[in-house]
Amino acid sequence: MDKILTLRSLRVDKEYLVELITDFQNVVFRTQGIERYCESEIFATIGSKPIKIISGFRRVGKSHLARRIALRAVREKLYLDKNVLFLNFEHFGLQNACNPGALNEIYKLFCSTVADNGQRKLLIFDEIQRVVDWDKFIRTLYEMYGDEIEIILTGSNSELLSAEIGSNLAGRFIEFQLLPFSFSEYLTYNSSSVSDKNELRVNRAKIENMFSSYMRTGGLPETLTISEEGARYSYLQGVFSKVILDDVIERFRVRNVGSLEKIFQYIVVNSGNVLSIAQITKYLRYMDNDIKQNTVLAYVEMIKKTFALFEVSRFDWKLKKIFDVTKKYYCIDTGLVNSFAHNERNSAKLLESIVFIELLRRGGKISFVSFSNKKEIDFITRAMNGRYTKYQVTLQLTEENFPRETSAFFQDEEHLDKADNVLLFLSRDKNVDINTPNNINFCDLIIWLLDIK
Repeated sequence: MDKILTLRSLRVDKEYLVELITDFQNVVFRTQGIERYCESEIFATIGSKPIKIISGFRRVGKSHLARRIALRAVREKLYLDKNVLFLNFEHFGLQNACNPGALNEIYKLFCSTVADNGQRKLLIFDEIQRVVDWDKFIRTLYEMYGDEIEIILTGSNSELLSAEIGSNLAGRFIEFQLLPFSFSEYLTYNSSSVSDKNELRVNRAKIENMFSSYMRTGGLPETLTISEEGARYSYLQGVFSKVILDDVIERFRVRNVGSLEKIFQYIVVNSGNVLSIAQITKYLRYMDNDIKQNTVLAYVEMIKKTFALFEVSRFDWKLKKIFDVTKKYYCIDTGLVNSFAHNERNSAKLLESIVFIELLRRGGKISFVSFSNKKEIDFITRAMNGRYTKYQVTLQLTEENFPRETSAFFQDEEHLDKADNVLLFLSRDKNVDINTPNNINFCDLIIWLLDIK
């Protein structure tokens, strides 16, 4: 496949296009790898009419997940293999075909030369945000052929997806956000899964060593294929460059590239710390970078749209601090954090980041709590059933830090008293009594991450 599609070649070189379609199908049918945490949930929706959207940061495995779902659908005889159309818009052969007219040509050719038109077709459009007016094209397919097709989309930019979904696809889609490997997936990938507490107890030293590697490496799937640490960080720096260059600078036409990079690096290195836009602006000015606060805010919003950063707001029942400008930011991956700060790692904050991303996987709204006496609760979550849970995270629970780690749960706030209390620790001193107070659930962090009984 050494040609590049143009609008003209789309009309005349049908043989090449058919070859491209079948080559993409072969990629789908060669897919291997582990099952992802949301795979069964997504597969359960296959056969329903709504469009399925898999969103997430670059290199988290969206394309791989979509291919696994397609392969499973074929194996379970929901679709014929010839009726799967998979198009990856980051492939060089499609770089000049990212517009509705060209895609319509490809779809019609697929129907006339490859697919069995007596059966439903599964259409997968990978990194759809690269297609101009993609939402109009997808809506047209959905409205005209909805009973004959099923559509799966993947994308790496929340703004492009959300803006266009809101205007043209509202009420027609189900969205799933894919995150990097969980620790459970990390173990499975490395053939070291743990099924119960007894198995964990027997293999505790090995699992703890693997967790230490996971905290350094992060969970981007391709990172796990790189054994040398320096090469791993080089790869992660490349991912950072791709996000900044393609997903921010190119799409938002940013001129002050240096400031954008410094903002990203500063927030990543300070993942989990309480920050304000004013603080970030002050830091840049200290670095001899004359920049306006509104510009910093705009750049932070751009970075968030790549799924590289998540913003966590301060929680207040009475909304007295609804205009509070301080936030916490968490990077999508601890490996990315370490690629910028591997000589000055803050293990406590890395641990907090891992817990935050795991809470995202489990769903619900996440905030943090800061009291007037400067005590903080790392996270408070609201589940779909309305139940609140407070979380504290610590590397090691000791007699010395026990009062500090537990006291934040018992501040004078009547509404917070109704929430569940969870204290997560990576290790604890044997002489620390975790049976009192009895209204705190003390959890071994690894057991909590693996969700084992």
